Amino acid sequence: MYRKKACVVLPTYNEAGNVPILIPRILRAAEHLPEFDLHVLVVDDASPDGTAREVERLSRRHPEVSLLCGRKQGIGEAYQRGMAHALTAFDPDLIVQMDADLQHDPSLLPSLILSCDSGYDVAIGSRLVPGGSLGDIPWVRRVLSRLGNRLLRLLISPEGPRDCTSGFRCIRADLLNRIDSSTPLPRGHAFLWVFLQSLLQVGDRTVQFQEIPMQFHPRGHGKSKLGVRMALDSATHLVRCALRRSRTP
Repeated sequence: MYRKKACVVLPTYNEAGNVPILIPRILRAAEHLPEFDLHVLVVDDASPDGTAREVERLSRRHPEVSLLCGRKQGIGEAYQRGMAHALTAFDPDLIVQMDADLQHDPSLLPSLILSCDSGYDVAIGSRLVPGGSLGDIPWVRRVLSRLGNRLLRLLISPEGPRDCTSGFRCIRADLLNRIDSSTPLPRGHAFLWVFLQSLLQVGDRTVQFQEIPMQFHPRGHGKSKLGVRMALDSATHLVRCALRRSRTP
């Protein structure tokens, strides 16, 4: 009997304090998905804090956990590398994007996976739909997040998702295989919304998405990777996207 397969792709950099907490929670959430075999792929960018060692330790006890190492080139590059490896190595039906800093609650995994299993192409853990929350983040980040997502929604599609920058998503693997690979994707944090735009604009049919309310939690151990450089990178890609749209007849 064929069992469906899902793969959670976790990019990490200096998350040694979080992965021993997060991965067991993911595996416990998978117990609510009896029809699925769930694999966890950690994509570590040469973390100096021993993240890879923690993942290797966990993988010895849990064969459904594996590690892919590489040099640090940005979260976008890590996701691209991880998803390409997952598609080849595990042949999953679904790919899940997820942060490793404990801000994404693994208890939402079954809802995201079952959403795609029921027919949606993309399921998004959304902080900006009723029932969702940005959590206890500084008011400046709160304002920027809401404003930025409103602008992105206008650029991507007025009928598109409200939370374009959420990093907690489930995607049908067949949709990933149809993305136009001729246009390079950003290596930094802008990857999240540029990649979503690519997913929603696959041209052969209307892509169906669902936003599932998500509570955004405080980071666990370690420091946030968001900073001025990432903000400038996202702003640059936003301007480029707006300019391209303005030139389109």
